[in-house]
Amino acid sequence: AQDLGAGRWVTFWRVILPLLAPGVIAGGLLAFTLSIDDFVITFFVAGPGSTTLPIQIYSMIKHGTPPVINALSTILLVITLLVVLASRRLMEEKT
Repeated sequence: AQDLGAGRWVTFWRVILPLLAPGVIAGGLLAFTLSIDDFVITFFVAGPGSTTLPIQIYSMIKHGTPPVINALSTILLVITLLVVLASRRLMEEKT
């Protein structure tokens, strides 16, 4: 692209980033899945002033099952499904 007169930013946005996008999305999905799934590591790694989503959900469950947990779980499920579907659609367009 630079041989044909494109600048560095244009080359990055139109050539490099689309080629890296599937790997970046897959890595993000894996990191998101592992961070939600592994409560024990999150519980020990989180600092005293920080509250992550798994720790917040755990503290809510200890005091009963409020409807907020059900709504939050539904939202997380829908967001994850939308990201997976978008990723699959991007992969289908490339082939």
